[in-house]
Formats: sequence, C-alpha cells, structure tokens
Amino acid sequence: MHRVSPEHAAPPRRAPELLLTSLVCCLLLAACGATASPGNTTGANGNLTSSRPTTTTTTLGLRQPTASRPLTIMDVGDSLGEDLGLGLGYTLATDTTVRVVQAAYGDSGLARPDFYNWPAHLKSDLAQYHPQVVTILIGGNDGQGLYLGPGSWATFGTAQWRTDYVRRVAQVMDEVVKAGARLVWVGLPIMQDASFAATMQMLNGIYKRQSALHRGVVYMPTWALFSNAQGQYSAYLTNSLGQNVLARDPDGVHIAPPGGCDIVAVATIKAIERTWHVRLSYVADAS
Repeated sequence: MHRVSPEHAAPPRRAPELLLTSLVCCLLLAACGATASPGNTTGANGNLTSSRPTTTTTTLGLRQPTASRPLTIMDVGDSLGEDLGLGLGYTLATDTTVRVVQAAYGDSGLARPDFYNWPAHLKSDLAQYHPQVVTILIGGNDGQGLYLGPGSWATFGTAQWRTDYVRRVAQVMDEVVKAGARLVWVGLPIMQDASFAATMQMLNGIYKRQSALHRGVVYMPTWALFSNAQGQYSAYLTNSLGQNVLARDPDGVHIAPPGGCDIVAVATIKAIERTWHVRLSYVADAS
C-alpha cells in the first residue's frame, strides 16, 4: 500500500462544537421528517436505512488493480475523516495494489469555507492525485451557522441553512464525479451526547438523500456499525474477529485507533468491493 499525505498540516484535532440546543435539533429533525433511532440511519424522507451501502443510481465497476496499475483511494473530510484515513492506512498496509492518499483536514467542514474551502482544496487534490475512489467522512463541525460571505451567515436550523448546506453537499459529489472518480460518503457515527447525536442524524439524512441522486456516489451508514447490541453508544465494541476493542475516544465523538479506525475502514473497503466489483487485500481489525 502506497501511502501519500498532501503537503498541508492539519491543526491538532478537537471535538466538534457541542453548542447545540435540544430544541434546535428537534426542529431540524422535524423539518427533515427524521427520527433518531439507534442502530439505523434516518434519511430526509423519514425512511430508515440498514448498515449496508445504499444508492439508487447505476454503478459501473472498477478495473481490478495491480501493482503496476494501483487503485488510488483518496480520503477526505474533517478529524473524523482523519480517523477513517488512519484505518485505511492500517488495513491496506500490505496491499501493493492500493495507494491511499490521506487528505482529510482536522477542524474543517462544509459550514466554514472561510476557514477551509473544501470545494477548492478538493478540486486541487483531485487534479494532483487522480484517485479512482474518494472516501469522505465529514459533518462533525457543521452543526453551526453557514458562512455565506463577509458579514453574511445562514443561521443554523433555518430553511436557508438547509438549502445552502444541501447545495454544498451536492457540490462535493458533483466535483468528485466530474473528475471521473467514485465516491463513498461515509455517514457520521452515533455520538455519546444525545442532542449532538440528533444533529448528526439530521446531517446523515442529507448525505443519504443526495447520494441517491448522484451517479457514482454510494452512501455507507455507520450508525449501527458503532452501536452496541442494544443500539446504544458504546466506547467498546466487538470487531469482526470477536474481539472487544476500544472503538471511540474519551470525547465521545472521535473514532479510536486502532480498533475503531479499523472497524470503519474495513466496512468502507467492503463497500468499495461490493459496489464496484474489485477485490482488495486488507487486514481485518488489525488491533
């Protein structure tokens, strides 16, 4: 596995802001027609999803990668995306037919292009690394007002906020597909704080709905993946080898390496294999 890191250093990662009231979360969920149900991801249309990748578009297969013609997977997103990138690095470390580009940027999101402009950086990274597959895990910092320009903001929870956020999500998807790559949009995991978790469910509904509208994009929910047998948040989870591993950081937000990072990475790799008909060599739950 060839591992590449772009030449921009991320600041130390921090937990996304939890400055969200239960009232705002409830209003958002009602507007989306969603209910927070542990173990399932709720879409904007109120339908519950399974833990398997979902898309309504026709997908085209990828050629089977070889050492001379490797598959480039570029991981993007916020600090949760960094966690996914770490896991992809661990699990694909022995595969000489895969090149992983870790391009996630801590503290970033789609809400604040004044801090980190994802459309601009994504366009540059796509042109530089030419990935066949892009994985994204983002949204942990997006439960806040949207920056629209100098002195202009869309208040979190308003119709304007939702309209513009949906547009930004679609823009990312369009950019990846236009570059000729496939996109796995990895859903946000269950969170320890209930009101924060409700906001993440609302965002997941947007990601799921937009993925279904974009050819070449697949949505992979992780809510059930990071829930215990009772459908609740748990710092410790059982991996595919039957081992009890630490899967979440003490902040109740981030994914803990190596156990949790491996769990989400293996699920993402399997989604790539099933969706685009390739076989990759990975080490499952290498903790």
